[in-house]
Amino acid sequence: MTSSVLSTRETYHIVDDLTVEVGVHQNPYQFQLDELFQMATRINKKRSFLFVSKVLGKHLAVNPHTPLLVGSLLAMRYMEVVHGLNDPRATAIAQAIQTNEQTEQLLASIRNKPIALPRLTTFIGFAETATALGHAVFSTFNNNAKYIHTTREQINERTSIIDFEEEHSHATSHRVYARDLQFFQDDSEVVLVDDEITTGKTAINIIKTIVAAYPSKKIFTVVSILDWRSVEHRQRYRQLEKELGITIHAVTLVDGDVTVTGQPVLEESVVEAASESIQELTYVSMKGFMANELLERVTSISANGSRNSSPYLTATGRFGHTIEEDNTFLRQLEMAACHIKRQRRGAKTLVVGTGEFMYVPMQIASYMGSNVYFQATTRSPIYQIDRESYTIQNKFTFDSPENTGVVNHLYNIKPHQYDEIFIIVERMSSVNGLDTLLKELRKTQIPYVTIVTMTEQFE
Repeated sequence: MTSSVLSTRETYHIVDDLTVEVGVHQNPYQFQLDELFQMATRINKKRSFLFVSKVLGKHLAVNPHTPLLVGSLLAMRYMEVVHGLNDPRATAIAQAIQTNEQTEQLLASIRNKPIALPRLTTFIGFAETATALGHAVFSTFNNNAKYIHTTREQINERTSIIDFEEEHSHATSHRVYARDLQFFQDDSEVVLVDDEITTGKTAINIIKTIVAAYPSKKIFTVVSILDWRSVEHRQRYRQLEKELGITIHAVTLVDGDVTVTGQPVLEESVVEAASESIQELTYVSMKGFMANELLERVTSISANGSRNSSPYLTATGRFGHTIEEDNTFLRQLEMAACHIKRQRRGAKTLVVGTGEFMYVPMQIASYMGSNVYFQATTRSPIYQIDRESYTIQNKFTFDSPENTGVVNHLYNIKPHQYDEIFIIVERMSSVNGLDTLLKELRKTQIPYVTIVTMTEQFE
């Protein structure tokens, strides 16, 4: 598919006098902007606006097939732009994302017939929002691929082999913990995956860090759903190529520019929902489905200095793995999903992942049948207003189940919106790690809550 050159502009009056004007230049799959995102305000002095994705499964609930297909569409766009190879399924996948139809069938097509990569490629997903997106791009291939995602967590027994900053983010420091200390010691292309790029500075920071530590890295591709870099920011990529003697490609679904004026007055409204006890709270452990080799037993250090020794799940890609390992993980997750599916009691179900732990619960949700939705908790504080015209109308604030002392949020769950909620957690900081989240979920008046622990029950 060739790129479509457009000259459309949209203006978003978000809150108070905060206004964002978006110009679209390239839109190869002819997406309407409101099919991909809505606008909201960040509670962040560094950047006041936020593109709230409607296809990512982070801040807003989605059909779990959708973000997985978005990853596959980006993989196909990457193959076209970088390698000159077209996949005939790309147009149908774009239409499925737009219409929410045929998503399961197309996802099955990708799983049954993944794409061959012509050269060794290392995929990196950015925490926390793009851990699942990066994994979905990577898992579209069947060879020559390995994956790892950055993390905001601090792990005691491991030394991060890459450290860099994301200045505009709520939590700025990224780390990369690979089990194999030689993970980057090759001449593979590096593909960086993020949901949205505004200045491109985060990608520049990690590229500089990688090249300084691993001079054999010469080819980079920055993949994103949205790319809003200005002419000046795009020129910075060209300058970096000359400075470091490298090549940087950019691949996106929508390419344009953004202009921001004004500032919001951040005075959130408080919505007091009626509080009821959860009618039935169930715990389901997946320990029997997760073999010992799928567990990484290292200790993380929480924000308040406490230690969490509950194991991580290697299937997330946090510690790096190959596409062959990923295929093994996916078969086991499908079996686990069948077991979890049998716990369903309602017609409309929400599956919730936690923080960086998105891809595994998203995959599980994709196998759980019809009328299932997915979203994840987040560190990102978004301005909330109980107003029909505004994107984030309610939010729940609580302590992270995995990291004591880290504030998390969950957005836009209305009272009685679902029949039940499944919360799928990788690990818990303590036996009471979910208490504050469960207290907040009582406000939804959703009667059935199931807690699924993927590693081992905290004792």
